[in-house]
Amino acid sequence: MSTLDHPSPRIAGRPSGGWFRPVLFVGLLVAAVFPVRATDGPTKDKNPKPIAPAVSTGTGLLLEPALTLPEFTWEKFAAAMASVGPEKIQRPWTNPVVTLPPHPRADVKGLTEAEVKTYMTEAKRLFSRGEAVPLSDVGLISTQEDVIRKPMLNHIAAFSNSVARVYLLVQKTATDTGWSYFSIVQDLTRTPVLDYFAELKKEGPKFEGTSCYKCHSSGPLAIHPAREDLVLDAPLAAAIGRHIAEQPRSRFFFPEDSPKPDPGKPLTLKFCARCHAEDGDRDVLHQVHSHPIRVLVDFGYMPPNRRLKPEEIAELKAWLEHKP
Repeated sequence: MSTLDHPSPRIAGRPSGGWFRPVLFVGLLVAAVFPVRATDGPTKDKNPKPIAPAVSTGTGLLLEPALTLPEFTWEKFAAAMASVGPEKIQRPWTNPVVTLPPHPRADVKGLTEAEVKTYMTEAKRLFSRGEAVPLSDVGLISTQEDVIRKPMLNHIAAFSNSVARVYLLVQKTATDTGWSYFSIVQDLTRTPVLDYFAELKKEGPKFEGTSCYKCHSSGPLAIHPAREDLVLDAPLAAAIGRHIAEQPRSRFFFPEDSPKPDPGKPLTLKFCARCHAEDGDRDVLHQVHSHPIRVLVDFGYMPPNRRLKPEEIAELKAWLEHKP
């Protein structure tokens, strides 16, 4: 559920007034110690189309009123974001995606779980050393979650090589004192691509399934700040969002201790199933995915190229509210 095809907002990131257990895979770790720079790889356009402002279209799909966060000023946002370490964020960049060293196994067909965890650990290490290029925002999807209902602060960085796309999410609520670390690794050597999700705990990466799947049925979500001024480096946010939007179709990895939840009824309405289908660009959506569906449709991000008609909204609302 990704798109950047929207009208341009005002310049974001300035005042507008008023996502483990360490596993040592020696070959990969040796490759990872070589310097990695945000400027490695081809130069990317630093002026991608900006992300549209997050404004509810009043569809009635949201379970709670949309949050506007009027008390959360840009100054408070910037100060809260800097608490992760000001040297780690708002860094100069040329390529929004940090290039990782080549994988040490030639013609690899399927990363091992140890290799996946090592990629995750490396992403955290690069961030901690100030060698990543994270965007910083208050996230629309997480902030609008019914059980949170408060600003959710995110630092998001992207990394890649020929075998993997790696993402790091450093996150906390506005009232938490410490930051939590999460990571996604997309194994590009499999068909279809396989997505691993994990929380990076002190003892190392811990794969997660059930809790992440409800919002990430098709992999990483595009960047959607909750308010257009609550983002540091808007061009970087748009560039990483575009990188996410260009991801291949993928399937979700479920560890034994976090199995796939009951997905519920599949979404077969033609205006959604045109892309979200067995043979579509993205995976089938089910009732378990109701939260991101409600938010992304209400805020006009889905479908990507138009707004739903009133009668289509009514069809979708009836499907979301259907009880078996």
